[in-house]
Amino acid sequence: MWTKRPRNVVYYCYGSAHSSVVAAAIHLGVLPDNRVPTPTEILSLDDFDRTSTPFIGTLYCRGRDELGCRVYTLGVGGEPALVVESFLSMVEACGDSRSAFWLVDALPHLSPIAKVGGMLSRRFGMVGVGRRIAVWGVRHRYAHLVRFVHEVKATLRQLPV
Repeated sequence: MWTKRPRNVVYYCYGSAHSSVVAAAIHLGVLPDNRVPTPTEILSLDDFDRTSTPFIGTLYCRGRDELGCRVYTLGVGGEPALVVESFLSMVEACGDSRSAFWLVDALPHLSPIAKVGGMLSRRFGMVGVGRRIAVWGVRHRYAHLVRFVHEVKATLRQLPV
């Protein structure tokens, strides 16, 4: 895949409001990886269930990890392959290498319940009930999300700088 470690990791999902935000927070140690966070901890994330439709496609820098990689989130809407290719083409057009970025799909690691909660909250404006359902869904599949992020980080660690 790579001959050296990418400098940037981009977790992406549909709207950059749930799975990518939680994955980036786990990656950066903002959320714990040894226990399920409380609803308050999840809701304290700046963009959890807050990114609105006009901001899909916006790249958000979340911080730098212990390996020196910048960690981002990105919403790709209903056309992930198109957005990912467009993003990587822009990277090249700006003079950088595609291999400097690793775009990782976080959406498959979110529970269907969290997806329903996110849809209720973000698409249908039922924030109160939708946000509670999304948090419950994240907590329900949290161990799976942690394993996913650990796999990403393990891959990064194996690559030469």
